[in-house]
Amino acid sequence: MLKHKPVFKACFLLFLLLSVCFFSAFYYVHRTLKSHHVTLLDENILSKSSAVYNSLKNVLQGNDRGKIVSACEDIGNLLKVGIVITDAAGSVAYTSLNKNIPETFTEDNVLARLLSGGENTIFHDKLHRVSRISLPIAIPDVDIKLLVVISPFEHAHAAISAVSKKITVCLLILFAVSAAIGFIIIERILSPVAEITGIAMDFLRGDFTMRADISSRNGTKELAKAVNTMGNRLQAQQQIISDSEKRLTAIINNMNDAIIVVDLQERILLINNTAMTFFGIAEITPGRDYLWERIRNETLQILVKQTMKTNTGFTTEIEYASPKKKLLQTQFSLLQKDNNTIGILIVFHDITDLRKLENTRKEFVANVSHELRTPLTSIRGYVETLLENYAAGGGHTYNSLKVIMKHTQRLDNLIKDILELSKLETNELKMELHELNIYECIEDILHTYKEHCEEKKQSFRLHISQNLPTVESNEYLLRQLLTNLLDNAIKYTHESGDIRLSISPAEETIQIEVSDTGIGIPHEHIPRIFERFYRIDPARSREMGGTGLGLSIVKHIVNLHNGAIKLKSTVGKGSTFTVILPQKQEKPSAAFDGK
Repeated sequence: MLKHKPVFKACFLLFLLLSVCFFSAFYYVHRTLKSHHVTLLDENILSKSSAVYNSLKNVLQGNDRGKIVSACEDIGNLLKVGIVITDAAGSVAYTSLNKNIPETFTEDNVLARLLSGGENTIFHDKLHRVSRISLPIAIPDVDIKLLVVISPFEHAHAAISAVSKKITVCLLILFAVSAAIGFIIIERILSPVAEITGIAMDFLRGDFTMRADISSRNGTKELAKAVNTMGNRLQAQQQIISDSEKRLTAIINNMNDAIIVVDLQERILLINNTAMTFFGIAEITPGRDYLWERIRNETLQILVKQTMKTNTGFTTEIEYASPKKKLLQTQFSLLQKDNNTIGILIVFHDITDLRKLENTRKEFVANVSHELRTPLTSIRGYVETLLENYAAGGGHTYNSLKVIMKHTQRLDNLIKDILELSKLETNELKMELHELNIYECIEDILHTYKEHCEEKKQSFRLHISQNLPTVESNEYLLRQLLTNLLDNAIKYTHESGDIRLSISPAEETIQIEVSDTGIGIPHEHIPRIFERFYRIDPARSREMGGTGLGLSIVKHIVNLHNGAIKLKSTVGKGSTFTVILPQKQEKPSAAFDGK
């Protein structure tokens, strides 16, 4: 019956309640019986003492010792009391302790016991089971002071004890019966509830197979139905979650990309088969093994710490050299719960082969472009010679040679730009950074482009802030950047247009702004304007000698300087390119120091 914890608790509380109630009842009955017993003893001793006093009064007046002793014995035997009479000095004058008085209450200690109380005081001696009362005697010319009557109450005490035992037995029986009935009622009411509680605990542990009995008639039928319904729904939901987890696990494990999830302590929470194979991990314990223990890569460790510190995801490339050198495109994403970061998702995509193909393509383009330069130079030389020979005569042949020369020049420019872009992309240009004075760097450029503007009757305005700080850059690349921006500005601005170059400091950067009043760039083309060979109007661009690579070269140069480039343009009103370059370049390791 008490196998269920709620039933046991309820029975224990009932036992405590009954115990308190019955103990209180027993205590009350016991005190009532004791009080009644004392009252009866008081009344008994008073009545006997009054009878003794009235019987001895006349004998005491005669002051005949023999008659007094005889009377005391007769009255004591008759009333079953002991009689002690003291003189004026307080000494015992007459004593009659018959067989009714306990033997321990002897004549030797009578005086000490009698003198312990005052006159007319009733005293109940529990030790010797006797009651006594001291009555003063005032008889003229008689040397008697005090009459003490001693009455045993052994029989009265025995009767009271018997009644008390019977009441105690009755109370105990009533207690046992009440407890048994209460336990049965509690068990019948709470056992189904306890069973349902056990089923709910099974649900909590993930076991949804148990069901509650709905045949009960003790008021828990609806509760059992509700629990069973909840169990069915939870079981169905668990099945859905289990199927989803299996599908997700299958998808993750069969992905070509390596996936690792770590918590904020860098413990590995999840890793797919691709990652284990890729990093050579044979076995792992999720939640216990640390990332830095399983994957020995300093750059990866620094980037993970940087992600946690900045609380920002990003994508970068990492070289991993075990067992073969590979290039990994690595994406760091935050795992959040209630806007709090709880972990980091790391996705590794092997781009080694892709990068090899890109490098092969770039090398091919560079090699082809380089090989084309030699025959192109020869063609150009012969065309120039022919132009000189036909310059005087003119005619159709001369005009054809001019067209050939124009396209030869265009092809030469294209090859130069392709080679330049190829060097930038393959990092063949070793960018040696040093402090540059921008005034000195752009002096030759300004002179050349002022002449170009004058040829097209364009105005060229220059605005350079005074006390312009030096910039840590490469002079060749900075000239390339300005040349391409100014070329485009002049090329796509009509005659009498306005070209403006502005250079100014902005916090810890240098801001270069090239604006024009040319044809402008439609808004939909702006996102792709820095792509290679991208032209808004291919026919017009070819007519003006554009290669479609100038802005792509500018973008690469800006990236090499860890800068940024912005474009604002309105069709028919012109464009403004703004380049922002740091005055000081960060060291190569600064991106990975976690600062």
